Amino acid sequence: RRKTKASMAVFALILVAWGIVLDLLLLFALPFAGQCGVMGELIKMAGCDAPLDKFQTLTCWLFAICGCVRALAGFYPTEKGVWYAAASTFFLEVALTIHLSATLNDAAGAIGLCGSAGVYMMLAPPAGKPVKRA
Repeated sequence: RRKTKASMAVFALILVAWGIVLDLLLLFALPFAGQCGVMGELIKMAGCDAPLDKFQTLTCWLFAICGCVRALAGFYPTEKGVWYAAASTFFLEVALTIHLSATLNDAAGAIGLCGSAGVYMMLAPPAGKPVKRA
């Protein structure tokens, strides 16, 4: 089933907010500024202590990359390539969180939120632009 224009617009805004505010600001920039409260609460597998250790630094950069791709999908919601790339970031986050979490309960947030977002994106891709044939 194809998305309506309204639902596509709403989800595009969600992707932009998710990418810029959550991933780039709260999970990337703030930990590097020594503000670890949000990351420590949301990302149990990595924790957050200032100064960041190598694992925490890598985790922050991973969220920065995911945030950029997710924001791009929100800014360009009719582009299939970036749409599928953003969907894959959600599945990557679920897999990584399950793999690195001490318990499955610690991964529940990522499984529910990111898993749902990824499935939604895969089941309802954008129509894309028609291909011009020569």
